[in-house]
Amino acid sequence: MTTATSHVSSIEPAARVRPAVMAQFRRHSGSVLTGFFGAAAFDEVALAPVAAAVDRTGRFERNFTDRAIRSGFSALLAIWGDAEDRAAEGERLKLMHRDVHGQGKGDFADVRYSALNPKLWNWIAVSGMFVTLHSFPAVTGIEWNDAEREAAYRQLLEAFRALELPGKSSKFPATYAEAVDYYDDMVRNELEANPFLDRVTAGLGRLPLPSMLPAPVRAAAAPLWSVVSAGAGRVVKICSFGIMHPGVRKLTGFGWEPRHDTEFQLYTQLLQVAWRVLPDRMVLVPLAYNRMQYEKLVRLHRSVALESFAPAGCPMG
Repeated sequence: MTTATSHVSSIEPAARVRPAVMAQFRRHSGSVLTGFFGAAAFDEVALAPVAAAVDRTGRFERNFTDRAIRSGFSALLAIWGDAEDRAAEGERLKLMHRDVHGQGKGDFADVRYSALNPKLWNWIAVSGMFVTLHSFPAVTGIEWNDAEREAAYRQLLEAFRALELPGKSSKFPATYAEAVDYYDDMVRNELEANPFLDRVTAGLGRLPLPSMLPAPVRAAAAPLWSVVSAGAGRVVKICSFGIMHPGVRKLTGFGWEPRHDTEFQLYTQLLQVAWRVLPDRMVLVPLAYNRMQYEKLVRLHRSVALESFAPAGCPMG
């Protein structure tokens, strides 16, 4: 996806999946560079019950950087964890969200919400998958086709299976095309501008220092953070809004202009250089890096194995 376009992709009847592209997508799904597009997930709070729920807890507005980090770590565990860890994380999230229900306050006093309502739950899941999918061309510079986009979506879908709620009607969209149709329908018929969305968009002007850092680290980082946070927030805003669905971007009140296209191209070109030249140890989160190192070692061990335990020169049969 490029700036100022919808999520709808063209039909390419002869499209095929290139293994090299899929390998790059898998690497991207564990990359720290995806964080520059994290605010694209603001589409989640364009759904009023989600905004009411998040507004009610107050944690987002106290420090939305913390929430982004926690959400990102959970998603990365779903993508890169062992099957047992993915299942455990899915159950943990469902259990903890049982208490997230009720009625909003202030601007959302008339809005009722329940986090385990499939409408809300699936919207947040698809939003998260789309951030990873739609940031891929921007981070890597790779132009992929419909077949590869579909394969990438199914890769994420399989990783997120443990997060699905029980019941046939609670399933995530089965294909990328269905997910796009679902997303576009939500934009047309369910999403709306709201005061919480306005506040979080305005908050991107200065990223808060993560409070989950140890106190000595926070104290040491605070002076530098105060200098760089405004610039970092601008980069995150342009990168995120550059891949955002135009309908959602309009709801944020941010007026995207041609100069923002130029700015987006500048930032993404820098990210693409980082993608090409930095080593995996710097580009990947530790969980993804260690998983890929493990897989390399497995291939090494298998490379020295015999093709057969039959005696040398013994004919088969």
